[in-house]
Amino acid sequence: MMRDDKSRSDWLLVVGFSLFPALLLGGCSASRPMLADGVPGEEYLVGGGMMINWEAPTEGTAYLVEKTSGKIVETRSMKRGDIYDFSIGSAGQAVEFEKVFGVKLSEARLLLYFQPAAADRSGL
Repeated sequence: MMRDDKSRSDWLLVVGFSLFPALLLGGCSASRPMLADGVPGEEYLVGGGMMINWEAPTEGTAYLVEKTSGKIVETRSMKRGDIYDFSIGSAGQAVEFEKVFGVKLSEARLLLYFQPAAADRSGL
């Protein structure tokens, strides 16, 4: 009986060591295009500023992020040809923005990321 337990242990050890490199190279966290804070990586940055008018090249998700606070302002599902339009057009909107995000509008850095739907599926 002792011999069977040892060979089973050896077999599990071999399997474990052989799978370890695959997990390191192809594991979920390594292939996910999202950062820990839920924001797509820099390779998905498509624009920014206080006035944004951007057209989606394919189906996916747009993320408007306030960089200084690290907060996601908005996420929006988009289809090919949809326009992402954003601006703060009034003093009231500016005050509301500052209250919600804790950043003066003059110091805010709004960045637009777009993650294509194909990238979402490949990171699962």
